[in-house]
Amino acid sequence: MQLVFASRLHLMATLVLLLCATGCVRRDGRNSDCRWPREPANDPADARHLSADAEFAEDLAIRYADTNHGLRTRYYVSGKVYEAARDRCMGVLFEQIAREHGVPAKRVSESLGRNRAHIDAAVILPFALLCCFIAVAVARIMWRRYPPSEGWIPGAIIALFLSLVFAIGSTMLGEQWSWLTESYRIGNDHMSYRVQRLFWVRHRNELFVGALIVFWLAAATEGARQMRSKHSLPAGR
Repeated sequence: MQLVFASRLHLMATLVLLLCATGCVRRDGRNSDCRWPREPANDPADARHLSADAEFAEDLAIRYADTNHGLRTRYYVSGKVYEAARDRCMGVLFEQIAREHGVPAKRVSESLGRNRAHIDAAVILPFALLCCFIAVAVARIMWRRYPPSEGWIPGAIIALFLSLVFAIGSTMLGEQWSWLTESYRIGNDHMSYRVQRLFWVRHRNELFVGALIVFWLAAATEGARQMRSKHSLPAGR
């Protein structure tokens, strides 16, 4: 049991490190002046690189708007003025990226929010593994309290209740997890509208159903295991 737990923790740590190593938005060149920092001339203009550049430009635009038109600044006028300044800055930065890479500005803007599969996987998998481990642990405790050898109905009723609690809790906590990891990845606590891009936000219902299925599978598997263990005890003596 300890070996399995240690291996799962190791895998989760590896996935988090993968997120930090491959998915982090650029740290160098951050500013709130709506200024695009120059890149090495040999940087490729492939789809993933353009997506990363567009995401960095978006973050610079949000930093610019927060500093010069934000709600907590003395320059704040209205939300519309803030959004207009942010979008105007973003458009200027997209134009600069396009010129650097020799591509149309539309291609840069369209790449924003694309090519996120590796980022979403690195965010979701550690939490999903933790949820699976918790589901198995809870199912094991549940069947010890309500042994299936004494009847399936009490355990099944408790499993139904616990599955709903598990699904609701994991969906809510998973969204907070994805929010926190994305904030760390981009290096900015102000997520703004970017929160709507998170996989967990876009697929709440599917993830809720998935959590239900995970718990039911864990409960069924653990219940069957305990039944087999119960029947095999006399033969082992």
